Amino acid sequence: MKEKNIFICQECGYQSVRWLGKCPACGQWNSFQLEQETKNNDRQIVFEPPKKLDEIEKEVGEKRIPAGISEFDRVLGGGIVSGSVILLAGEPGIGKSTLVLSVADKIVSSERKVLYVSGEESLSQLKIRADRLKIKNTSDIYFLSNSDIEVIKTVIDDFKPQILIIDSIQLIYNSQLDYSYGSSFQIRETAHFFIEWAKKNNVSIFLIGHITKDGAIAGPKTLEHLVDVVIYFEGESMSNLRILRNMKNRFGPTDEIGVFIMEQEGLCEVPEASKLFLSSRKENISGSAIFPSQEGKRTILVEIQCLVSPGYFNIPRRTFTGLDYNKVNLILAVMEKKYKLNFSSHDVYFNVSGGLKIDEPAVDLPIAIASISSFKEIPTPADAVFIGELSLTGEIRPVPYIPLRIKESVRLGFKKVFIPKISDNISISGIKIFQAEYLGDIVKILFPTEQKQSVKTSNL
Repeated sequence: MKEKNIFICQECGYQSVRWLGKCPACGQWNSFQLEQETKNNDRQIVFEPPKKLDEIEKEVGEKRIPAGISEFDRVLGGGIVSGSVILLAGEPGIGKSTLVLSVADKIVSSERKVLYVSGEESLSQLKIRADRLKIKNTSDIYFLSNSDIEVIKTVIDDFKPQILIIDSIQLIYNSQLDYSYGSSFQIRETAHFFIEWAKKNNVSIFLIGHITKDGAIAGPKTLEHLVDVVIYFEGESMSNLRILRNMKNRFGPTDEIGVFIMEQEGLCEVPEASKLFLSSRKENISGSAIFPSQEGKRTILVEIQCLVSPGYFNIPRRTFTGLDYNKVNLILAVMEKKYKLNFSSHDVYFNVSGGLKIDEPAVDLPIAIASISSFKEIPTPADAVFIGELSLTGEIRPVPYIPLRIKESVRLGFKKVFIPKISDNISISGIKIFQAEYLGDIVKILFPTEQKQSVKTSNL
């Protein structure tokens, strides 16, 4: 058995025989840590020979365990896959432990044992949390308060749970390793153990993870590559809205979201998310445009709000919440160039109501319409929605899922929709559809009094 010292980048896993200030692979500074690499030349190699595709036995369907929470099952693609490892990450206090404890209460049964291992809370603290959440299956969920991987291994080998929850992976450590708990080496080694144990015993494991101040999961980046599913639990500190967002899923879609409200008794599902985001909307207010956002198979209508006010400094202020900063600045530049709207002398503020984050191209048209509405102080129609991607030439380009977005808008009572000009003839009862090739075509309809001053006739 031989040992040698190597330096490993804690961000991307790049290895070097000497310490480097900057990683040549990922470009991170001061990310190298000294680790010992152990090689055992005497070990026996056991492997299976390669097989042809028609020789591999196929399992009939995926064995999924319904979580009993529809918003949670939606994000996972229909339930928890047996033997999968799910990494749930989020900011401190966002409700990660509350979510997994609620899931445990729904899926536990006489044939399905759940073990909750906490490295952060004592058993009495876990009892207080369970009482506050009004956990019903108090005799079927087992709790363990310990951070030592050797103790946990002994317990789970003897207990043999069907669902294992680790809270959190950053606090689990191996006392035989000469590294402090929370270090990248400890996280990687303990995660390796849980992943191998899950595959070997066909047990689903939840790993709760902390995130850094930059929003990344604490520990090595390889942790996200090792697990089967990565989901983020998001929310603003001053809001009770929570968004469960899928970032990686080997067994289902990666563009679904789940919407929750954090109440005193715990998390409550919000199946009608559009009504939640539009509940406080006021009519006949300038600077507002409704956008049917598509999150996987789900359409959620949100309000894009804009405030344009005269600037009093040499550099105008730009503050955008829930939207990509570069995207909004690009759209403002297009309108300045093509339609002679002087945003350079105005402060511009954008907000997505409800705290939702939107980064799809279809939001370009609502951004443009909301900014023009605020700039001209002319309200947009209260019964209209806007869908489309805006090019640098002012052209409105088609986007996916237009029929689905329109049908959801009709269901919620909207009567008009502005979309890009497309070859297919869309006819949906209950709504009037306006197809436009350029942004100027829509501006001419919504803001006719300002047409001569602000719109290029070449684009109409």
